[in-house]
Amino acid sequence: MANRAAVFVHRLSGHSLSVRRLSIYGSRLTLHARRLHASSAGRSFLSTLLQTAKTKNPITAQWNGQPTHETHPELVAQGETTPGILQSEYDQRRRNIVDSLPDGGTAFLFSAPMHFVSPHVFHEFRQDSDFYYMTGWNEPESVAVLQKSATARRGYTLTMFVRAKEPEKELWEGPRSGLETAVAAFGADEAWPIRDFAKRAAKLIGGAHPVYADLDGEHGLVRSEQCGELRQILQRSNAGARVRRLTPIVQRARLIKSTAELQLMREAGRVSGAAFAAAMRACGPGVSESTLQSTFAHASKMALLAPITDRSTLTTDHSAPITDRSALTRPAYVPVFAGGEHALCMHYVLNNAPLRAGDLVLADAGAEVAAYAADVTRTFPVS
Repeated sequence: MANRAAVFVHRLSGHSLSVRRLSIYGSRLTLHARRLHASSAGRSFLSTLLQTAKTKNPITAQWNGQPTHETHPELVAQGETTPGILQSEYDQRRRNIVDSLPDGGTAFLFSAPMHFVSPHVFHEFRQDSDFYYMTGWNEPESVAVLQKSATARRGYTLTMFVRAKEPEKELWEGPRSGLETAVAAFGADEAWPIRDFAKRAAKLIGGAHPVYADLDGEHGLVRSEQCGELRQILQRSNAGARVRRLTPIVQRARLIKSTAELQLMREAGRVSGAAFAAAMRACGPGVSESTLQSTFAHASKMALLAPITDRSTLTTDHSAPITDRSALTRPAYVPVFAGGEHALCMHYVLNNAPLRAGDLVLADAGAEVAAYAADVTRTFPVS
């Protein structure tokens, strides 16, 4: 092995996964994950070195923090990174962004933070849309760093900081994908534990090149802890004048939808339409607005269950295998189911009053399918 070879090695130390340094052939090697495009023998050799918590623990070894083709083939097809989106499309998205940056420019993207009901009870996680668009990574406590480089194979390098595999925490908090998956399945050139972000960010912003990041919350958006860490690093290094906003660049790119994105958007529309029809059927005097909301959510899930099995008929083949893709959908936003005068409130989301005969119901709701949302408003009679 060449002295400068980069090898990804981890060690299970106590209850945490740590990155360590080894001395091989008299040289100190920086241990990190790097994309491998070498021979099969080289890949086989490196795979033997990946003796991490992921490979050692028989329970968490098969776990990822989100569906992949290996774990959920009914949701993620061969070649896709996330449902409906190929790895090549994520690569092209990143190329489009770095094309807008000057040579040497560095862009920081931050995942959404977890939100808590109480100290130990959390809300369902929803990834930051820009971060998901650029990476497909669906875990909190994550940072993606894009650096434009004329010498890089793809014209850029992608460094990801993510939560490392920690079996004991995963048995308590749920699965994590880990550093290896960030490299193998999500296109990262390097992956480091998220706890290393603060000490490595300073090196990533070195020089006089512009830094692209969004460090302040807008419209009530709460930024991650790592966003605050980068802000402090920039202040200490007097590099604040080099910071440019990244959101406008990413959102301009998001305006143009690919064929795959359009398909997911159509599916979100189809699912939302089925859910609206179910809510209309459930409507009647005395029925609560809350029931319509629950019916909409349930029908959204059932719209992704195939084949549709109507147990009241004799024509359905009940022995046919069922493909359940309902995990792909969730409410796109807090819906409005407003009966009568409640429809006069622009953002009525209490949805807790009984419906009255002769009134109309204004429903503003939509399903999200694989992170692509529908937004539909309809008005229909209670009876």
